[in-house]
Parts: sequence; structure tokens; C-alpha cells
Amino acid sequence: MLPEMIGGLSPFDQIARTDERGEHWMGRDLQSVMQYARWEDFRRIVERAYQSAKNSGHDADQAFSVVTEEGTGGRPREDFRLTRFAAYLVAMNGDPNKPEVAAAQAYFAIKTREAEVAPARLLPDLTTPEGVLALAEMAAKTARDLIASEAARKEMEPKALAHDAYLAADKGDRLVRQVAKLLGLKEKDLRRFLLDQKIIFYRQAPCGTAQYDVYAAHAQHFKPVEKVVDHTWGACSHYTLYVRPSGVEFIRRRIDAETARHRAALAAASTEGAQ
Repeated sequence: MLPEMIGGLSPFDQIARTDERGEHWMGRDLQSVMQYARWEDFRRIVERAYQSAKNSGHDADQAFSVVTEEGTGGRPREDFRLTRFAAYLVAMNGDPNKPEVAAAQAYFAIKTREAEVAPARLLPDLTTPEGVLALAEMAAKTARDLIASEAARKEMEPKALAHDAYLAADKGDRLVRQVAKLLGLKEKDLRRFLLDQKIIFYRQAPCGTAQYDVYAAHAQHFKPVEKVVDHTWGACSHYTLYVRPSGVEFIRRRIDAETARHRAALAAASTEGAQ
């Protein structure tokens, strides 16, 4: 069961901490909110997230800091200090069939995106009516973000039964449609983007069924799963393409890079037209 919101704050806002190095989350706090009973199980998720960070070229050691704290009976126990990005990867590597994990995925996907695109803002001048109005608008935006985060959490809750093979992929692998929902896109738009970027390609099974595969250059981020289907004329292999946790971050970064490229091209064209 998901913890309740308190004072308008989501459970993940409530456990966020701040020190001289900035905002962060502790692994054992996340373990509790994401409803993992055993530290050993949660630690394996952190290890996969750490490897995802390394594979995508990030400073994993800076994002995932191992700390020791006092546990039960005064005995030392291991914990992790996780940056927002590290916590995002931990959520991505969790079991998407757990509503608590789906909520974490929605929360950190939204917050990470907001942090990337938010411009630097100065505190409004509260001695002027304009400053007071600006502050009120900032507060209203924060409230809307909280509502959006809750709506995204509900949208991400698994709708299929546990026996659904499409949602039963191990280690947090996801279908393209699930990744599209996570990134706030339509499935057809994300699939077209992956095709245009030469990340995946289209092919047909011998029976004519449409299916997709991944180019070798990006194979580490995807997982084709084979299923042999018996037809009246014989058997043929059908492949379902899953996105690994590292692939979610890979796709998000590729979308951001392509968006930035288009904006730069538009800006250059506008400058040339003005001359």
C-alpha cells in the first residue's frame, strides 16, 4: 500500500534529504516506501542501477555513495546516499508490477525532467505587487506539479494481471508502450522516433506478423524475447522487443539531444532569416 501524502507532499518528497552536497535520498528510506521487505533484494536493484549509470557514461560513484550508519542494537549497517538521478535509476530498475515501484518511477521521471529543463529562477521581489503575483504563480505551478505527479502515478499502476507475459519480464524490462507512457509519449510516436533514429528496425515473421528488432549498436539497451507460435502450416518465431532499464535512460537522453538539435536548427534559421 502506498504511503499517504502529507501536507501536499508525496511520500518521496517526505523522505528527501538535504546536506552540503544537495538534495538526496537514502537507500533504506526508498526501500521502505517502495515496499521491499528485504535489504538484500533492494540492494540488488541499487547494484543494477549503479551499473546502468556507469554504462550510460555518468559518474556512478558520485551518484551512489556507500555510507555506514547505526542499525539495530547499535551495529553498523550499510546504506546508500542517492542523488536524484541515482534514485531515478533505482526506481527504473525496480519491479514495475509493484504499484509502489510504479509510483516511484512516475515521481522521479517527472522530477528529473523538471530539474533538467527548469531555468534558474530568482526569488521575486515581494515588496512589489508584481513580485507577490509571481510568487503566487510559482506556488500554483508547484501545486499543479503535485497533481500531475499523482495523476502519472495512477496512470503507471499496472492494469494487467500478474500472469500477463508482457508484464512479466525480469529485471524491470519494459515494452515500448510502457516506456512511452513513462516518458509521456504516444506509443506510435516513440516507435517512429526509434525507427527514424536507426535504433530499432521493422521486420515480419514468416506468418506476416509485424515485429521489431534492435540494431547491434544499441543491443545492450534492449532485449528481444522469442516465442515460438504454432500455425496450421507449421511453427514460426515471434519476437517481442523489451527495453532494459538502461534503455529507458538511453531513449530519454536521445530524445533530449534530438529536441536540442531541432531547437538549434530553428534558432539558426530564424537568425539567417532576420539578416
